[in-house]
Amino acid sequence: GKSGGYSWLQEHLDTGYIAAWYTPEANDAAIINSGMSRWHNYYVEGMNWLTQNVGIDGIYLDDVAFDRTIMKRIKRVLTKDGHPGIIDLHSANQYNERDGFNNSGNLYLELFPYLNRLWFGEYFDYEKNTPDFFLTEVSGIPFGLMGEMLQSGGNQWRGLLYGMTSRLLWDDSRDPRPIWKVWDSFGMQGSKMIGYWVKNNPIKTDNANVPVTIYKKEGKALISLASWAPEKVNVKLQIDWKKLGIDPSKAKIVATEMTDFQPGKSFTINESIPVEPKKGWLLEISE
Repeated sequence: GKSGGYSWLQEHLDTGYIAAWYTPEANDAAIINSGMSRWHNYYVEGMNWLTQNVGIDGIYLDDVAFDRTIMKRIKRVLTKDGHPGIIDLHSANQYNERDGFNNSGNLYLELFPYLNRLWFGEYFDYEKNTPDFFLTEVSGIPFGLMGEMLQSGGNQWRGLLYGMTSRLLWDDSRDPRPIWKVWDSFGMQGSKMIGYWVKNNPIKTDNANVPVTIYKKEGKALISLASWAPEKVNVKLQIDWKKLGIDPSKAKIVATEMTDFQPGKSFTINESIPVEPKKGWLLEISE
């Protein structure tokens, strides 16, 4: 803020600097420097030292000012000698007057090839925006990146259409662990994600306001559906059984009980599924 930031900066630098966000409890001090600065050499070498001497698996970045070239150098030192080099980028919503009405995805697009995960972020509205907003401005899916939600814990029903949950321990009302347990039970690893935006997705609903993304495996699939309808609706699944690879005469649809997400319930293949506004279901269909 305008107060000058951490006390050490005010006592030693006096003027001519811009204070950055900091954490008082950690005796932290930070200043904003140029996006093109020789300080970045020091920063990259610090990453190299941590990787080689401490063995860090990766880093968490809370908005950045450097460019693609610096990110390439950071990725190179983080992945040296077989280290995983995981890079997790967080950003608050930059679409405001102070930040030039720039979406965070646009701002950091040149860095995406070197990232592993997005966390977008404070001030993102998961309740009053469209599926296209989630897909293009929050998820990272068009660029092969996973993401997580932050503001108020996110909307986990809608987030699952894009493989997103809230981040663990960030918001007690949106604990992702029940979802993770269902993923593990299903065997999410090795499944094929087919989003609602894919024309030949074998499962849809009869309501355009309730899109479906599936996670397909041999003989079974996990079905994520979420509502943008303004009122409670009843939907039926429209299933291309041949593409899905499941015999409809043997198919069963089960919703596993998950705390603060959904009750346990079974559905027949032709049964209507009630969907509350801004909510949804995570269903497993199998033979």
